[in-house]
Amino acid sequence: MKTSLIAVLGFVFIGCVSSRPSALLTPERAKALAMRLANDKASAICHRQPFHDGGPAAFESGHWIWRELAPGDIEATVRLAADGSTNSVAINMLSNTY
Repeated sequence: MKTSLIAVLGFVFIGCVSSRPSALLTPERAKALAMRLANDKASAICHRQPFHDGGPAAFESGHWIWRELAPGDIEATVRLAADGSTNSVAINMLSNTY
């Protein structure tokens, strides 16, 4: 009887653990991912990777948002889903010196 109860509770516990969603990103990990994505896109557009530091990402309305203005007036806005998948990466050139 005890063995059956332990087996049933083990299956219930395993089912609960495996159905749990993956851990959400921390603000620093979201920042690092956003910065990498912003640098990748900036590299493709203007052949530079200007984002090296910045503030942490903010979790707003169920997704991460990271914004940064780099030297040379290049602005990035990166939106990530809660799990870290990319929603959008926008690079804006704020001056016409390029």
